[in-house]
Amino acid sequence: MIGAGAVGASIAAELHRAGADTVLVARGAQLAALREHGLTYVRPDGTHRLRIPVVAGPDEVELTGTDVLVLATKTPDTAAAVRDWAWQPVKRADGGTGVAATDLPLVTLQNGLDNERTALRSFAHVIGGVVWIPATFVVPGEVVNHAVPVPAVLFLGRYPAGADALTERVAAGLRPGGITVHVVPDITAHKAAKLLGNLVNTLDALYRPSTLRDAVLASLRAEAATVYAAAGIVPATPDHTGFDAVDIPGYARAGNSTRQSVTRATLPETDFLDGEIVLLGRLHGVPTPNTAAIQARLHRALAEGTPAASLDDADLRATVPGLD
Repeated sequence: MIGAGAVGASIAAELHRAGADTVLVARGAQLAALREHGLTYVRPDGTHRLRIPVVAGPDEVELTGTDVLVLATKTPDTAAAVRDWAWQPVKRADGGTGVAATDLPLVTLQNGLDNERTALRSFAHVIGGVVWIPATFVVPGEVVNHAVPVPAVLFLGRYPAGADALTERVAAGLRPGGITVHVVPDITAHKAAKLLGNLVNTLDALYRPSTLRDAVLASLRAEAATVYAAAGIVPATPDHTGFDAVDIPGYARAGNSTRQSVTRATLPETDFLDGEIVLLGRLHGVPTPNTAAIQARLHRALAEGTPAASLDDADLRATVPGLD
């Protein structure tokens, strides 16, 4: 599991608890905390303290032909992770040596539409993923997952399209962790649908909830819908029936992943969420002024050290005028 944040640590924790051979790849304060104390994994059914094997990178791992690489970093880190792992040696069953880029599948459990294209430049077997998991990572060594009745819901599909035996094998390997996994033939459509949902992320990272914020979100999704139509992208309509999040006493929700990144003072995914819509708009001649304004406001907030979710309607009105 490459990336030990909310998604990566939660999936790894569930697989580890189910007895699967799992290795977490972490860095910085998270790596130090996991090595010293293990993972504190908080679920609605209680707190689990887990000693999941953890490494800093590919030099500490001996890959074999039965391994699966799961990429759960934030999107800004994808290119570096692909570069680090693609050309690592893989010990084959016949005693020969291959490389990860040709011998192993890479599963992308990330937001946005860009990760799979980046991975496919190096990896021959890319399985795109959409992950639904209301997990929080703001304290090194601790991840809180509020999901019920299952810990996560995944949609997997061969990239750019299709569902094959390899994808089914990967899905089968994830299900013992209690994870609901759907194999779909149109993973790009599912990722496009998730991106529409993710357009709340930067707003949530910047602004307190309000009626105006809701109106701005509706305008961002309207711009995205126009962009999708111009680009020929038809988003899927995934079914999340029966999947929910509950409060866990003592562990307040910390917002979505972008807000958590701002809280931790790490680079968020905004350029691959709002920025993806802006990019597609520019490529297809569709103006996206409101989305571009929110993207720019996030970067100014980062430069100024603005606390997460601290801005008000007056700032939002100045950033995106004319919606109230």
